[in-house]
Amino acid sequence: MERETPGREPTAATRAVRSRLRAWLAEQRFEPGERIGTERALAERLGVGRTLLRGALDELEHEGRIRRTLGAQGGVFAHDGRIQRHLNTLQGVPQMVRAQGMSVSTRVLGVQLGVPSPDEVRALGLVEGASVTRVRRLRSVDGPSWSLDLSVLPTERFPGLSSRDLSGSLYLLLAEEYGMDLGRADETVEAVPATADQAEALDIDAGAALLRVRRRAVDIAERPVEYALDLFRADRTRVHMQRYGSNWKRSRH
Repeated sequence: MERETPGREPTAATRAVRSRLRAWLAEQRFEPGERIGTERALAERLGVGRTLLRGALDELEHEGRIRRTLGAQGGVFAHDGRIQRHLNTLQGVPQMVRAQGMSVSTRVLGVQLGVPSPDEVRALGLVEGASVTRVRRLRSVDGPSWSLDLSVLPTERFPGLSSRDLSGSLYLLLAEEYGMDLGRADETVEAVPATADQAEALDIDAGAALLRVRRRAVDIAERPVEYALDLFRADRTRVHMQRYGSNWKRSRH
């Protein structure tokens, strides 16, 4: 059996398997994000060796048609290049992205302590004279920009937040450093055009479509934790929402 070498042009055998896979994926009409199966199962279905199959999968992954992840819930998934953004979940964005087999990086654009606006007062249930900490961050996935995030938190509840490392999961930081036990997050989505400043930060054209996610998070005692306005590039994002029963498992990362 012919073995594939990284960096080489695909062999005729690899191209043949790749063509068979493309045809089968089209026939099965897998939705983006849907699990296709394991490498082992695919090799058995096509009657080819694992090494040859991996060469074909490498090609399809490079084309953006599939993605592969490791772990008990891993395997081969249909893909179209978009990142799935789950709604109304306690799962942090970094964990959300990594679970899809992609890499995420965060750049903190600024941290500001200030007087809350009227909508922030209402969302966070603030009393007169209270202050807020605003955290602005830029998320990039597999290189290009993905989102521009603004998180607003009550300063009194999370003192010293501005001096912390805010490049990771904010919810995980609040849990580990402040003992916050997140209860739920309510989110709404609407489509908006990118302003000039937003377009510059995201390296896209002004007026390009964005998905604005407005979020209000509370802890298990129903005390407000965060009020956020996140902007996601519509050309790179798919919105997903799962309805849970009463015994759903929370993810706080």
